[in-house]
Amino acid sequence: MSRIEPPTSSQNIGTFNNVTYVRHKGRFTGKTVEGNFAVPYEITSPSNFADRNATVVFEPPHFTSGPIARDVVLGPAFLFNRSLRHASVGYSNVGQRILNPAPGFTPIIQGKEIKVIPPGAPGEITDCNILRQFAQTLRESTPPFLGRVEKIYGIGFSDSGNTVQHVYGLFGHKLFDISFPCTAPYHPPVKPAGANPIIVFNAESDFDVETVPDPAFTNYRWYAVAGGPHIPDNPLTRTVFNEEPPPPHPGFNPPAPPLIAGTTPLNWVPFIKALFVAGHEWVSNRTQPPASAVLKVGPRGLLARDEVCNAIGGIRHPALELKEATFIASVARGRRWELFGGYSGLRTFSNFDTYKELFRNATENLVKARFLLKAAASVLNHRATLQPPATYTINYFWERFYATPPPTDEDAFMP
Repeated sequence: MSRIEPPTSSQNIGTFNNVTYVRHKGRFTGKTVEGNFAVPYEITSPSNFADRNATVVFEPPHFTSGPIARDVVLGPAFLFNRSLRHASVGYSNVGQRILNPAPGFTPIIQGKEIKVIPPGAPGEITDCNILRQFAQTLRESTPPFLGRVEKIYGIGFSDSGNTVQHVYGLFGHKLFDISFPCTAPYHPPVKPAGANPIIVFNAESDFDVETVPDPAFTNYRWYAVAGGPHIPDNPLTRTVFNEEPPPPHPGFNPPAPPLIAGTTPLNWVPFIKALFVAGHEWVSNRTQPPASAVLKVGPRGLLARDEVCNAIGGIRHPALELKEATFIASVARGRRWELFGGYSGLRTFSNFDTYKELFRNATENLVKARFLLKAAASVLNHRATLQPPATYTINYFWERFYATPPPTDEDAFMP
């Protein structure tokens, strides 16, 4: 029988919503049809379980970034301020999929002592059944430091999103109360009888034209972000390209930007946060999430585009909705920078008051559609008005977003 062994280390990671959270690390052991295993786990839970949410967010580790939802995309404040818990376990010898390359013991998968290899190297040893057994053990033989478990959500992004999508048809549709495969390659819809809910979230760069929601499969939702890149905005991606900038003090008629100007300001993280909340409400109180929103496909099997070549349909960032530029979801720059987007054809507005009103209306529409939380809308509106008459996109390029902190912390916002 599989066993989550007592932690070898437990570390206080901070206080969230007046509750101290502790990260426990240790060894998960057992046997699957592929053989014996001994792999590292990480479980983050409140030090005091009383009157706390009994939902665990379970995440297969990403091959380069480990628990990317916990640490980067959703983040600790978003998860733990909502009284959620988090769990992850190693299941492969490829990169960070082992979770902890130096756990203090020799990892074993498929009955073999493993050595970590880089992605693409020969000698991969992977056993997704470890993920199944770990989630089952969390629910059926819950370790005392985790407390009572009522629901388990499966989530992942990119490589780990692909794993969540892959295991949905194998066991995730029964084992996870809801699955969130995000920014992953296209998988044909799997519709097992009695399947639990699934929310598929993609950026435009990950969208497949074969993605057609089936209205008869009511527990499926598909969402795509128009113009969205595979990897969203972060300070590094804005500064590594040394592109020609727009003028220091943007006026109404700035010089035309280069063909591809920097990276894209279309950060899709606020959208998946809102959809995560919608999914949580879906399984907690049966509140239906927003209807699927995918990109429009033209008659030739290509994405339909508007007059400035932005994709039509899907979830639409206010900057894209206002056509501040043409937003390119994937730009080939070498060194795999095609994972980041860009923009061209920068547009300005002759009347800034009108622009500000249109931008605010666009964010309000996203909130009404439940694609955006109210605090995130406040942040977007703030960033669009940092230095009139500069638009959201120009303010992004000049790195004003981070030089001037927003008035509301969107990560800490609790609906």
